[in-house]
Amino acid sequence: MSKPEIKKIAIKHFNQFGYDGTKMAQIAEEAGIRKQSLSYHYPTKKDLLIEVYKEVIEEEQAFVRYYFEKHKEEALETLLYGFLTEHKNRFLTEPNVTLMYSLSFITPLDVHDFVLSQFRLYLATLKEVISSCFTKHPCRLSPEECTIAFITILDGLDIQLVYETRQAYERVQRITFDIFWKGIL
Repeated sequence: MSKPEIKKIAIKHFNQFGYDGTKMAQIAEEAGIRKQSLSYHYPTKKDLLIEVYKEVIEEEQAFVRYYFEKHKEEALETLLYGFLTEHKNRFLTEPNVTLMYSLSFITPLDVHDFVLSQFRLYLATLKEVISSCFTKHPCRLSPEECTIAFITILDGLDIQLVYETRQAYERVQRITFDIFWKGIL
């Protein structure tokens, strides 16, 4: 069993059982290897989570840059609303994204500092890219104020994804984005 396959199984377990409920023996069993073989690659569950989470953050930073580069010619309203929609879709279909946001809201003490430091790297990338959009497309408010407002909306929508349903997200997305858009014009 390769390391990427082990990490994929680990992500599934972390999402399903949480960090505390995930057992290395169960990951090894599903991977079709002995626990000792898993321990060779990852001596502890913490080591496994750290490697997985770091990669997840890097993937999402790359996605943010890719999305905004790919859609840079779109109208600002379309670009931002589309990002919120794509963000929802990734959370619902990509286990890596689900893990990133779930751990950012419910951070185990064992990995608290690491998870928060990594999530802050993601947020820094997101803020940089969003701010750049508002610099290129000036609004009534400063790029910094627009960025803060947009990130705050995204944070609130993330709560809908973690604790509520897709339908709740979509309803709140429409309402909050409309208010946000009218407020920055």
